[in-house]
Amino acid sequence: MDVAAAYTRRTALGRLLSGRPSGTRSRTDGGRALGRENPEAQAPRVENCRTANSCSIILEKMPRSASYTVAYRRDGTCVDLCRVVFGSDGSYYVTAPYHPLDRAFAEIYTVNYAQATRAALSDAVELALLDDDERRLKISHHPDGFLQFSGEGVRSGRDEAGKPRGIGVMSWPLNNPTFGPSFSLMFSDPIECGRVAVPRSTHIVFDESDLLHIRRQMSGLRIAGYYFPTRWRESVSRTDDGAYWLHLLHPNGQALKRLRVVPAGVDAEHAGLIGLEALPHGLKGAGTDPIFVLSTSTGNLRRNDDGDLLGDQLMCFYAQPDLCDVSFESLNYTLPSPSPTAPPGTTSVDVEPET
Repeated sequence: MDVAAAYTRRTALGRLLSGRPSGTRSRTDGGRALGRENPEAQAPRVENCRTANSCSIILEKMPRSASYTVAYRRDGTCVDLCRVVFGSDGSYYVTAPYHPLDRAFAEIYTVNYAQATRAALSDAVELALLDDDERRLKISHHPDGFLQFSGEGVRSGRDEAGKPRGIGVMSWPLNNPTFGPSFSLMFSDPIECGRVAVPRSTHIVFDESDLLHIRRQMSGLRIAGYYFPTRWRESVSRTDDGAYWLHLLHPNGQALKRLRVVPAGVDAEHAGLIGLEALPHGLKGAGTDPIFVLSTSTGNLRRNDDGDLLGDQLMCFYAQPDLCDVSFESLNYTLPSPSPTAPPGTTSVDVEPET
């Protein structure tokens, strides 16, 4: 076999092992395939043939973790707001390391799904004041549904019985996520809350120009994250600029939400993905200080004596607002109003009781 034939055979075999169809050119974008947003994550590598009749093929291990920085840009200024990280087991973590203040409240409060979707923060079940400097506070959502705050000075983990030790709850497992957002970040002023940065390949940048048509005198920003299990990867599309997108039907059934996708590592145990969206928000600062709020979906679902569905939600403030005056929308969706009714002419069906 001559050198040209060996090269052709090696290239074809490399395409086969990497999953790239024949006739396509390899990319040089730092391995930006789905689940390989990390610049260090490269496609399988093929060594040069040492002789004309043999070649050595080495497959590099595919990444099992992934990390992204969520940023916001306005009038040419770009700031980092938080990071979204996936672990090798598929757990996801949301941090907020860039707020200028070094103190934080972390708490659990109870949501009543039968009431209006605005909750008073004075209803907190547990309150903790945390130092938040080098090791930043983060929410951690694990495959079995264990959801907690962790970081420097925070009790975390589970006891011998599997119950949360600190500020945590048992929520939904990653293979059966909630209906609606999985977490939410709110900023009274994203520029003041963030850290000035130059975007890199792992940045997810939301631009103010895309929000002007819905701003309506709201100066704040809300970023919502929706978690999807592995099977949703087939619904993700990639645009020419390398970004991944997912179109989700809104719960009211009247429109599609366009979500910017950050995927877990392609070889993670739970290779799910998170869809992000940015919207204006009316959160106000506390005096001259900007406010940052991080909240999660609920866990520990139960019913009270009236039959109302209750759930415990984790929340963190990066400021010290008046807890009696501040309120915000929780993450649960309300049903369309008025409630749907049967079309005219529909006859009722009486169900016979079982005997």
